[in-house]
Amino acid sequence: IELTDLRRAWGPLNLENYAHSLARPGLDLQVVLAKRDKVVLPELSERFMQMLKDAGARPNILELNCGHYSLAMPPYILLAGLSLKRLL
Repeated sequence: IELTDLRRAWGPLNLENYAHSLARPGLDLQVVLAKRDKVVLPELSERFMQMLKDAGARPNILELNCGHYSLAMPPYILLAGLSLKRLL
C-alpha cells in the first residue's frame, strides 16, 4: 500500500482533520491524555491539542501519568471521571 493510500484510508479516523469543526463556539471540550501512552503517542496528542488551540478551541486538558489501557483502571479512571463531572 502506498503512503498516500494509507493516509486517505486513515483520514476519517484522524481527529486532526476535525480540529476546526471541534473548535466551534459554545462547545466545551474535555480531553484526557495519558503521558505514557504507547498507542496514541503523547507527541501526537500534544500536536492535536495545539491544532485545537490554533483553531480557537479552549480544551480542558487532564494529563495523567499512565498508559493508554491503564487509563481505564483506578485511580486514573476516577480522576478522569471527576474531571468529566466538572465539565457537565
